[in-house]
Amino acid sequence: MKTWKVGLLFTTISIPLYLVFLYLTLIFFFMFRATPAYPSDEDVLKPRVPSDKIAEAKALKNTVASDVKILSEAREIFTGKGTCYTCHGEKGKGDGEIAESMSPPPRDFTYTPWQKVRTDGEIFWVINNGTENGMPPFGDMLTDEEKWSLVNYIREFGKPRSIASKQ
Repeated sequence: MKTWKVGLLFTTISIPLYLVFLYLTLIFFFMFRATPAYPSDEDVLKPRVPSDKIAEAKALKNTVASDVKILSEAREIFTGKGTCYTCHGEKGKGDGEIAESMSPPPRDFTYTPWQKVRTDGEIFWVINNGTENGMPPFGDMLTDEEKWSLVNYIREFGKPRSIASKQ
């Protein structure tokens, strides 16, 4: 067999083999990469208010109207004295600088299904009392008006083109 025929045969076999190898490598990479923090929607949507307090929390009504001024002040609390961003991230995705060390991870406020099932009262209750999962209570640190403002701000993360998403 002539040299050029051997080279052609080698090329026609090696290129497809390389592509198969590359394809399998990518499949294995995506199959075995880190699993998501939440294994299912059920875990994400589970309330963090204790079951014996859920009715009380759901009954709480937001007393602060949402407007640009309130949301701007709430953003300052979220990224300032409330320190919310350290866990929830500046864009509310639950990807703050210490989020990786938490299990379960902090809430992703941009997740629309979660926004739909949680009431303002539940969010307020969690801000006020904290959770067993690592969320500290802010009951003594923030006024009720500031907490309700934060509830309004957290709601903005679930809306497209909101003040919260423009951070």
